[in-house]
Amino acid sequence: MQTRAERRAQQQREQTEAFDQFSQEIFENRAGSGDDDRPPRRPLLRSFRFWVPISILLILIAVVVIGGLMGKHVYDRAMAAKSSLEQAMPLATKAADDVMAGDNAAAKETVAQISALTADARKQTDDDIWKSLEWVPVAGPNLYAVRTAASVTDDLVRDALTPATDLSLAALKPADGAIDLAGIKSMQGVVSQASTAVSKAATQLDTIQDDELISQVSGALDKLTGTVDELEPMLKPAAEILGVLPAALGDEKPRNYLVLIQNNAESRGTGGNPAALVMIKVDKGRISIEQQASSGDFDNGRKTPVTKLNPETVGLYGDKIGRWMQDSTLSPDFTETAGIMRAWWAEEFGTPIDAVVSFDPVALGYLLKATGPVTVPNDPVDVGFGYKVRVMDEPLTLTDKNAVPFLLNGIYSEYPVPERQDAVFAASAQAVFSGLTSGKAEPKALLAALTQATDEGRLMYQPATESEAELVGESRLAGKLPTTNESSTMVGAYVNDITEGKLDYYMQLDLAASSTQCTAPDAPVFGVTATLTNTLSADQAAGLARYIAPARFFKKGDVATNLVLYGPVGAKTATVTVDGKPAKATLKPHLGRPAVLVQVQNTPGQKHTISATFEGAAGAYGPLEVRHTPMVRPTALTVDAAGCGD
Repeated sequence: MQTRAERRAQQQREQTEAFDQFSQEIFENRAGSGDDDRPPRRPLLRSFRFWVPISILLILIAVVVIGGLMGKHVYDRAMAAKSSLEQAMPLATKAADDVMAGDNAAAKETVAQISALTADARKQTDDDIWKSLEWVPVAGPNLYAVRTAASVTDDLVRDALTPATDLSLAALKPADGAIDLAGIKSMQGVVSQASTAVSKAATQLDTIQDDELISQVSGALDKLTGTVDELEPMLKPAAEILGVLPAALGDEKPRNYLVLIQNNAESRGTGGNPAALVMIKVDKGRISIEQQASSGDFDNGRKTPVTKLNPETVGLYGDKIGRWMQDSTLSPDFTETAGIMRAWWAEEFGTPIDAVVSFDPVALGYLLKATGPVTVPNDPVDVGFGYKVRVMDEPLTLTDKNAVPFLLNGIYSEYPVPERQDAVFAASAQAVFSGLTSGKAEPKALLAALTQATDEGRLMYQPATESEAELVGESRLAGKLPTTNESSTMVGAYVNDITEGKLDYYMQLDLAASSTQCTAPDAPVFGVTATLTNTLSADQAAGLARYIAPARFFKKGDVATNLVLYGPVGAKTATVTVDGKPAKATLKPHLGRPAVLVQVQNTPGQKHTISATFEGAAGAYGPLEVRHTPMVRPTALTVDAAGCGD
């Protein structure tokens, strides 16, 4: 397939050849060619064959002369349109900032200025003289592209940006423990209108043939098209999500959400040991904590799983995933975890659960950055039999800086007794929840915190209804591994601690992934490399609290891990190495993928590198993507998909 540059070069060659042939036809005298079998030709100037092309040439000359006059007219209008659009561009950024800041009055004033400028650009390019020249070779397609771009821009300002000035993001922000459902519903109408406008713009832009566009026009068009292409897949789902949000917030009937707080200091596939649980009730937008529990409240170590399990999951992780509540998060597929946790909750408490949510203390830190510090009171806690115990001597202030070190590490030294730890966890969750629902967080900061948590796999949601499940799909929010390689070719690395302790606070996970999907599409090879480093020193290990490092099954400070590496859908495992040497591994199919389980033990200061390669079948593959267990420490990641472009 020719590139745009090659097509243009070919068109220029064809135009040159046509002109050469035309010139030869005019100036060559073919009379008396020496062919005695044909009558001698009349001189070219007297030939009718001459007057036809000359008439055409004269018409073209006339058009060029008139076009020169028209060209000045068109040029002046083009420059005026360009000036208007250039003035509008920075104002568009300001308007967006005004909306995000909640200053709708300023946004409306700014958009009014933008609207006047884009309307002028449209007017300049939408006259009869401009349109009459759109049939002219080379110039015509560029004129049409400019006119269409000006029209599209003006439509977007009128039908998308102007309505957006009525958006109140404050509707997304809880205030006094409730969310404004009426505000959510009004947002849906605005976003739906914007989505329709962007889809219409995309259709109009598709009518432009870009083969003959000059660089100045194609460059500007690429920016506009890129913006529309970026907005279109965002706005439609946003409108759909806003459509189901009122029901999710208890508009039709109350809902119960079971929230698992996964402890990353004891890693599991989707995050960590889900030792703390909170049941949140939402009714008509009002949010409240109805119940809290810990892992000790369940019948752990039971002989049979609490619910029916996927045989492939049992083959890879064992049936302990359903016999110990703390192991319900072993699988990287959150839909499996949610099903198991629903069964645990139903057996122990019987409270109906509509949906399941997962969060971790690192993500709580992100929320605290949005809400600001919260105070955990030292109120007495009911411990049963009519007794109340003051768990903490003094109130605790949690910030985005100290939440993770305290909740995932310091608490075990300061409060050695598990029951006191559970009480502090519960009080901390209540304090963060109160800060979140008080309305202190600005919508922009809150959205940034939730987005970061979702992107890192720290926030997951197992929906309550089929319509919600369709919206969530196989996104990161769903916590579900993609079932095909179409949208992305996902490989993964998942960490499951088997030490018994909270030592993953000190573990560093670094990942590298590679593929030949673009250089060898008929027999692609995919590689996943995980490096696990125990950052503890021997001296640090010796002083660890017992609950962090019980040293019952391994030496104090040693970290034992079941690391599971996943290949793409439909691939097969080729090789597995540890520190460059062939390694013993468990090879099993899971979730339509090959999975490799390798046991690794890291002494203090020790590092191990585990690699697996997977052979894929011939076919098309989406962009290479890597997912992994969200750890306490940030995971360094490198991706090499040679030949696939940026």
